[in-house]
Order: sequence, then C-alpha cells, then structure tokens
Amino acid sequence: MGYQALYRRYRPARFDDFVGQEAIIRTLRSQVMSGRIAHAYLFCGTRGTGKTSTAKVFARAVNCENPDRGEPCGQCAACRALSAESSLDILEIDAASNNGVDEIRDLREKVKYPPQSGRYRVYIIDEVHMLSQGAFNALLKTLEEPPAYVVFILATTEPQKLPATILSRCQRFDFGRIPAHQIIARLRVALEEGGIAAEEAALARIARAAEGGMRDAWSILDMCLGYAQEDGAGLTEALVLQVLGAADKRFLFEFADRLISADAVGALEMIDGMMRAGREVQVFVRDVSGHLRNLMLAGVCGQAQAESLLEVTAEDAQAYVEQAGRTSRTRLMRMLDLFLASETDMKWAAQPRFALEAATLRACEPEESLQLEALVARVDELERKLREGAIVAAPKKQTCAPADEAAAQAAPEAQRPAEAPKGPAPDAERIWQEAVRRLKQNPFVFNSVNKGRLISGENGLFTEVFDKGGGAIHVKLLSAPDKNAAVAEALSAAAGYPCTFRAALEGTVAESDKAILAAQQEAKKQADKNLSKVFDAFGRENVRVLDE
Repeated sequence: MGYQALYRRYRPARFDDFVGQEAIIRTLRSQVMSGRIAHAYLFCGTRGTGKTSTAKVFARAVNCENPDRGEPCGQCAACRALSAESSLDILEIDAASNNGVDEIRDLREKVKYPPQSGRYRVYIIDEVHMLSQGAFNALLKTLEEPPAYVVFILATTEPQKLPATILSRCQRFDFGRIPAHQIIARLRVALEEGGIAAEEAALARIARAAEGGMRDAWSILDMCLGYAQEDGAGLTEALVLQVLGAADKRFLFEFADRLISADAVGALEMIDGMMRAGREVQVFVRDVSGHLRNLMLAGVCGQAQAESLLEVTAEDAQAYVEQAGRTSRTRLMRMLDLFLASETDMKWAAQPRFALEAATLRACEPEESLQLEALVARVDELERKLREGAIVAAPKKQTCAPADEAAAQAAPEAQRPAEAPKGPAPDAERIWQEAVRRLKQNPFVFNSVNKGRLISGENGLFTEVFDKGGGAIHVKLLSAPDKNAAVAEALSAAAGYPCTFRAALEGTVAESDKAILAAQQEAKKQADKNLSKVFDAFGRENVRVLDE
C-alpha cells in the first residue's frame, strides 16, 4: 500500500477522536444513545474543522448494532462494512459536481429504497451551497418529509448561501475553529507514535498557520516531516518557517522596532534581505499584520490577558507588552491599517514588493507629517469653499475711502459670524425652496410668496421682488410684521442660521441693499488677493488657514 497522507491516516473514527467540537459531539452522541435521530442535519463551519468526518462517524453510530455510549463499536457487521466503505447505506455526494436538478431527482428516486443492512440510509451532501436554485427546490419536499429510514447530513462552509427554506428543515450545528493548544496536543500524540522529536515552538508555528483547521495542520506537518526526513533532523521551528516561507519572531520584533523608531532605511534593508532569502511577500505581510495586531491587543489587555488571548507563552506575552509600550495605541492601529490595506493592494499589483515598501515608508512617517497632510487637505477644502463663495474672509482694518466707508457702515448685522455664515450662501435657492415648502401651513403667506421672484440670498438677507402691476398688494402683505416674521422664521429653519426677509417691487430695491452686495463682492476679492499673497510669500504647504 502506498503512502497515506496524515490527515487521512488520523481521520477520526470515533467521537472520542475529535478535538475542539465538544458541544456538538456531546449532542450527537446523546441523540444516538436516546434514539432521537433527526431526519436532516446541517454541519457548517470553516475548512478542516471536522464537518465531513463527524458526518461519517455519526452515520456509523446510527447504524451500529452495539453502540457503546453512542460510539460505533467497530466490530459488528455494519461497522465493518461502513469502515471498509463497501456499504450502500451511506452515500456521500459532492454537490460541487452534482449540483443540477437531474442529480437531485435521481436522489429522490433512490431514497425510496430501504437500507440493506443497517437501520438508516444516510446521505451526506458535501458543499451543499453549490447546488443550483432549481436543485434546492427539488430537494425541499424530500428534505422535509423523507422516509423514516433516511437521514440527510448537509455540510457547507458558506451557510449564508442556503435558502431559508432549507435552513428551517435542518438541525444546524456550527463547527468553530479549533484552538491552537488542542491542535498542538493532537499533533504531539501523532509524532510520539512515530517516534519523531519536535520542538514545542515548531508545533506552535504549525498550529497558528493552520488558523483553526485540523486538516491544514496535518497537511503542514506532512510537508515539514518530508523536509525533516530529507535533512535527517527533527522538527524544528526554523524548518517550519522555511516550509511556510514565514519570518521568525525575532525578525518580526526587530522589524516592528524599525517601524516604531521610524527607521525607514533599516526596515527597507530588512525587506531586501527577506526577498533575497526567497521569502513570499504576501506571507510576510500577513505575519507583520499579525504581529502588529498582537502588539495592539497586548498593549490594551496587559500581559496576563494577552497570554491567553494570543495563545503565547508568558515570555512572548511580556515581549509584546514591552514593545507595545514604546509607541502609542493610535500609531499601532494606523500601522496595522496600512499593512492590512497592502494585503489587498498586492492582489492587483504587478510587483507586490512595491506595495509592501510603500506601506513600510508610510508606517515610518512621523505623526507631524501626517498632521501636515491633514492640514494641506483642509487648506485645499477651504480654497474650494472660497472659490465657490461659501466663505468670505473679512478684509483687514485700514483707512477707507469715503464711498467704501459708507458701504461698510451700511453692512447689516447679519454679516457677523455669530449670527450668520460669512459671505453669500451658495445654496440660497435650496434654502428658499425649503422655506416656501414650510410656508404651506400659512396659506395667505404662501400664496403671496409664490407670486414673486427671489433675487438675493446673501448673508441671511433674502430679497424677493414683485411686478409693479399687481405686486404692490403682496409687498404690503409680506411687509406686515407678523407675515415678515413668519417668512424669516421659515428661512431660518431651512438654513440653520438666523435669516431676514424683505419684499419689494421690481426696480425699487433700496440703495442700502446694493451697498451690501457691493461690499460683499469687494470683501471676497480682497480676501482672495490676501490669501494668494500669503501663499506666494510662505508657500502653500507652510500656511495654516483657520476656519473661524
């Protein structure tokens, strides 16, 4: 017989062989002992957590002639036939390659036949989310009311893709990721059986790389043992790192030190050395992200909680806490965001190394430069508002010509920042339409307001003019104190700041209004000129504009 992969050799044959799914195993074993077998089960969870293996053991247990505490005995004729996979009472179907309506119709015909030797005919449908919508519809009735001797076990890694009609017909069991310490214990037992020496750190590396999947852990161990036998050495951490293409802890701590101390040159040299050693960029970025995440959690939780939360030794937890204490939590979160984003960028980059180096350089930038970037962005936004007229800076105090002085004296109180925004409102028309909509509750005012035309809405002063023919009555109505206050109140509510309202006949706008408009336009031009002079003298990147 040829070589058999470890994950197949150590596939659980009994409920006692499973690790990490204690609650699920206890429930299924209890059902076997009590005889309360459901007609449909849904096993969902990430890869390698034991869904299919549990389904197979459960199928053997329900057909076993002499079950022991819910376990298949392995000695009866049914158990031997099922172990040899020669029984027709357990059928395993791959939904990825049998996902059509015709396959499900064929299954519906087969369920009519009773089991040959056991008590139940068990159908295990793996990756059930791959079935088409038509196949799901064809399965519904059979899944809801199958014959008494039929049991369906559906396994999937993506339960969210299953229709609600399928989910409601099944007993659902969610398989969680297996803790690292349980994976290590299971690997150690297998290595002791084979007489292979292994470092504890090597097993910990394998367990973390498996990400909670026992099958992944067996596959990684299989590769590492191939290297170990070729080199004639035991299983060491260095060998595991070589197989995984990952960086060791010392390298990651040193790289994080370079980032924290803003040593961009040193960090880039470490990246170059890693690349020359043939390491994978994507693997390294994941390792760096994991290390920064550990630093962040260690800095928040402290050593005692970090040891259990990160599943590391006390020495490693202390090292994480000490390194996290050399920088701020905000900077750690920013660096983590940068490297997580670079993982996505690498998927589309022709040169993944460039994305890694860019993330490293940005992570080494001091906080002051980031603040300067934010200030530059804010200045650009203020310039945009100035160009649109959303903000008008007040001109410097200086000796004015008589005409300018008269215009300045005629400016209303609405120009003050505490009462209304500076300069003409860019969305005066929107404010006016919203105010008119609010005035529908006052029919007399609403009817008069609709007869005029808005000509101005700067600095909270809204002016509406009416035709000389029949507009005089509307001007008189809207000039009444109560009616004028009602319009002003509606404008203030729509704008969010105090507003005033004036009604006038066409061509009779007061000279004071014209003076206000002239002063506003002159102030805007003067503010633009002053700001341009400041930018020319000091440089745009060195000027901080306060929005006050």
